[in-house]
Amino acid sequence: MNFDRALLERYRTLLQTTDLQPAYQEFIRMFRWLRTELERQLPGCRFQGGICENAMEYAYFSFCPPELREKSLKLVVAFVHRSFRLEVWLSGVNRAAQCRWARQLSACPPPMETAADPARCDWLVRLPVETDLSDGPGVAAAVKEAAGQLLRIAGA
Repeated sequence: MNFDRALLERYRTLLQTTDLQPAYQEFIRMFRWLRTELERQLPGCRFQGGICENAMEYAYFSFCPPELREKSLKLVVAFVHRSFRLEVWLSGVNRAAQCRWARQLSACPPPMETAADPARCDWLVRLPVETDLSDGPGVAAAVKEAAGQLLRIAGA
């Protein structure tokens, strides 16, 4: 198997000439803290084991309040690297559940966005979270507010 030499060299250059590695490590530290803090503040929710890093496309963790669990839905906190944007997603626990719910959630108020094709998307509804990422308590509060808005949309 061969790999793109130019991209690998670009990656080496970025690591050697920028603060990419410590900046990414700080992001991971913040995102892990957010997951742990939300788990502390939302004891009734079931959280997945840790954060998932998706090849710098997005990092995420999911949690499920009891009222969503019975509907086969969950909430996901995602950080989309390219847009440098924190989002909260309402998702199905699997694609079949997601497709069942898509028709019921097709009209959401802006800035919420519904998935065009829920069978091929990781979310049903996503909501951007506007906050200063360096302010941990502010980030946690903004994520909880966005989660609350999505819970209301889901009728939970």
